[in-house]
Amino acid sequence: MKRIKSLLVVTTILLTACTRVEEVPISDWAAHADFPGTARATASTFVIGDNAYLCCGRTVWHGGCLNEVWKYESQSDAWTQLDTFPGKPRVMAVAVTINGKGYVGMGCNNYSVFRDFYEFDPTTGKWTQKASFPDKAANALVYGVVDGCLYTAMGFDETRYYPYTHKYDPLTDTWTKLPDADHAYLLTTAFAIDKNFYVGAGYQGRNLRAVFSFNTETQKWSQVASLPEGRMLSNGLALNGKGYILLGRFWAGTENNGRLLSDIVEYDPNENAWTKRGDFPGGARQNAMVFTIRDRGYIIMGENDVSCLSDVWSFKP
Repeated sequence: MKRIKSLLVVTTILLTACTRVEEVPISDWAAHADFPGTARATASTFVIGDNAYLCCGRTVWHGGCLNEVWKYESQSDAWTQLDTFPGKPRVMAVAVTINGKGYVGMGCNNYSVFRDFYEFDPTTGKWTQKASFPDKAANALVYGVVDGCLYTAMGFDETRYYPYTHKYDPLTDTWTKLPDADHAYLLTTAFAIDKNFYVGAGYQGRNLRAVFSFNTETQKWSQVASLPEGRMLSNGLALNGKGYILLGRFWAGTENNGRLLSDIVEYDPNENAWTKRGDFPGGARQNAMVFTIRDRGYIIMGENDVSCLSDVWSFKP
């Protein structure tokens, strides 16, 4: 009987963590100058200092892929176009910052999947090709940086999704395959906090609420509290020790069907719980780009059911 009571207590705690419905809307929103170039979606971003860099993306659904690079200076709220990305135009590329340099690669262009990977030096504006991604499932990767290394998960090779996990160390320019995730999901999102790399949402016959954590020290995957609502084509970012999953689409089973989402949810790793943080004032959309500069999160562009968008917003939780 004592064991049954203990199990009931544990179950209650887990269910409470998974189903919290508290809502604390974000009140500090700022609209910035629109992006001056062609509106786009599924581009990639990385941040160095107070500047964000926007790479690649597409201007129309299933086409219009770009290899442009733009620099956003947050202090002056101004955009400058730089030299083009050295690889082929693409979408869904991995883009991160490690030790003051940007890293961009992988992704796809229509039905070609790329494994090439590049380092950007902001002091020279030059790109250097680095070791290629070691696996064929190099499209639609989710990723995060922990202790100066890049971690990637899932991945698509235009035939199927895989549960692979990889680590890239820029000091040695080497990739290492790590233990597989328990599942392989379609179009998930991710963020990293402390030693953990979190992956969640996506689609696998239904809109997924499940979220998983990869501990980079133990190299083990475990499931954490689920999202309040399933989604795909959303964004993830970390800010001030908490994770955020926002926007996207609730898929209805056929291409581009269902409804777009405008809400934001916040994950507290200390409580293993999600809190609803209200709606994005720029409106529902999918395939937007996000990044953080200092204590603010930025949401830029993306697409609704009509066209790509040019707006730029930031928030402080």
